[in-house]
Amino acid sequence: MIEPPRTTVHREWTVYNGNPWLEVTRNEIITPDGLHRTHHAIRLNTVATVIAVDVHHRALLMRRHRWIVDTIGLESPGGIVDPGEDPLACAHRELLEETGFEVDTLTLVADLEPMPGLVRTRHLVYLGHDPRQVTMPTDGEEAAQLLWMPLAETAGLLAKGMLLGTGTAVGMLAAAALVPGQPTTQSPGQQFVTLPEPG
Repeated sequence: MIEPPRTTVHREWTVYNGNPWLEVTRNEIITPDGLHRTHHAIRLNTVATVIAVDVHHRALLMRRHRWIVDTIGLESPGGIVDPGEDPLACAHRELLEETGFEVDTLTLVADLEPMPGLVRTRHLVYLGHDPRQVTMPTDGEEAAQLLWMPLAETAGLLAKGMLLGTGTAVGMLAAAALVPGQPTTQSPGQQFVTLPEPG
């Protein structure tokens, strides 16, 4: 296959370093049409997120408020991969910290860059089955309501803007496409997770 025309980067320097969260760079580039341009880029960390699906074909999601966009919506458990951390280990860790649930096996279903024209932020989306609660959520900063959401409602949730973040949206679409067959029992529909009292 013939490669497409490439953009050439001649110079790059940091204009803002917000370690460990983000870096903003200024770049002198030549675009495929031969034009010299100045372009900014945002560099973010790799993110790992999990869609954990139960026997009723429901995903374990978090209903939460995101202050930057001032929106309440649904989000899959996940977070930033720490320096030197294996992304798969991060996915297991984030699922446990944010929900108190764990799964035996996670399968990578998406490896994507959500905004490659401006932002570098690799998103790794994992699918797990039969989550079980083993503890209480321990990440107070990421506090949220836990909710079982049927995969069959994915399209409607997307149309209403209820799925927050690319990882959540892509993960729900992947799960809806990849989880075979019908629920083994009558699905109870969406339902909040009842957590035991701490201690």
